Amino acid sequence: MEVNLMSLNDWSEDLQVNGVPYINTYPPGPYSLDKIKEAKKYVTSYWTGKKKDSEDGWDLPLTVKKVANSLIEDVDGNVYIDLNAGISTANFGYNNPEIWIRAQEIMNEYGVLGIFPSNDYNLPLMIDASKKLLSTVPNGPEYRVHYACDGTEANEAAIKTAVSFTGRGCVVSFMGSFFGRTMGSLSCMAQKSRDADTFRSLRSSNVYFAEGANCPNCIFCDHPEDCNGYCIEKFLKDRVLTHQVSPEEVAAFIMEPYTTGGLMNPAPEEFLKSAREICDDYGIVLIFDEIQSGMGRSGKMWVHEHHGVQPDIFTSAKSLGGGVSPLSAAFIRDEIMEEVPAYHGSTYGGAPISLAGNMAALEYMDKHRLLDRVRDLGNVIGKRASEWEDYLNVWQTRGWGLLRAVDFRENKNNPMVEYKSQIQGELFKEGIVTMSAGQGRYLSMLRLIPSFTIPNEHLEIGLDIFEKVISK
Repeated sequence: MEVNLMSLNDWSEDLQVNGVPYINTYPPGPYSLDKIKEAKKYVTSYWTGKKKDSEDGWDLPLTVKKVANSLIEDVDGNVYIDLNAGISTANFGYNNPEIWIRAQEIMNEYGVLGIFPSNDYNLPLMIDASKKLLSTVPNGPEYRVHYACDGTEANEAAIKTAVSFTGRGCVVSFMGSFFGRTMGSLSCMAQKSRDADTFRSLRSSNVYFAEGANCPNCIFCDHPEDCNGYCIEKFLKDRVLTHQVSPEEVAAFIMEPYTTGGLMNPAPEEFLKSAREICDDYGIVLIFDEIQSGMGRSGKMWVHEHHGVQPDIFTSAKSLGGGVSPLSAAFIRDEIMEEVPAYHGSTYGGAPISLAGNMAALEYMDKHRLLDRVRDLGNVIGKRASEWEDYLNVWQTRGWGLLRAVDFRENKNNPMVEYKSQIQGELFKEGIVTMSAGQGRYLSMLRLIPSFTIPNEHLEIGLDIFEKVISK
């Protein structure tokens, strides 16, 4: 595998003493299992609803001791190659020393370290960070930035802003996307019924659902190339906006322009342009969720650049803080902010440590030409993965840049969920970390979303092992 780019320093040498991946104890090892049981006595998180003495509850039974770049060491001494990048929170690798050192320098330059209530006082650091961030956005001067800490917070801000700006009370959400777990975001989400079942009584009744750009799972066409546009022309226009709610009542459309965890599939250009046209015709605010897909992961800095469709608001998070501190943002059209009578806040949103992390990460991206690297590494994965479709039970491989997935099905209508889990487990035992994904009953995908800084040889090893496992 050759990627003709400026070489990157790899800071994970001390985890490579025995080669990578390195399996010291058949995973999950005894210390990992003990720590999982111990955690359940004290911590509530993903494993809520599990018995304290159970060993499940995670996507993988991994107890982490140390991380560096694209490697994870567990408490049993196993070293894994991570093809998940912390669900895209580690675009620049874990513990990137260049970004950490530069972030510290930036905070020292501005005289504000760590946490500061940026909501209540004006900070030159926030002004300069926003200028730099908006310089990466098409038509950046037309936007302002609202900062928060988590992706769902940014989406809450987007939804509230649209409702406040338009004076309307309804939202149309496009099924298949993941927006978050706070109540506004959760109300707009229709990806898996279990996400909503428990809190259904609390969800807003003013959210209406249209078919998203779920092309591989399309209910109207057998194949994406046969697209007849029914999802927009028939379902959205002739059903949702006539049978359920009038467009004059709709404050916002909210969608992922690149459906990530649910499908790992970019929306077609015609789909996004049609949504933009409807919004323009009826004064509806168009919101794009780029929480996982933005910040360079698709091969362009922002997904909406690919098709030139400009949203009124778009959101970002995950690696926005450079891996230094959590940071999310809602990018809001200036003309909207001029008229918003009510708004949204976040105590820790735009904290100096987060803004410094973002500035350091943007500098790092420019210095190391990471967008070029994403495209080239993405092409490597795409070429390798396309060959896997010849293997039994690999139905599709798809994606752009470093936003890719392998989908295991017998055919379009028969996802192989248990088989996918079996493959994921086998990869884990071989020292490869992946994460599952899917929507509805199609929970049959494994994501391939490595860090931008993964060494070429580690990616090649990871892909070799992936192919070995699925070819058995």
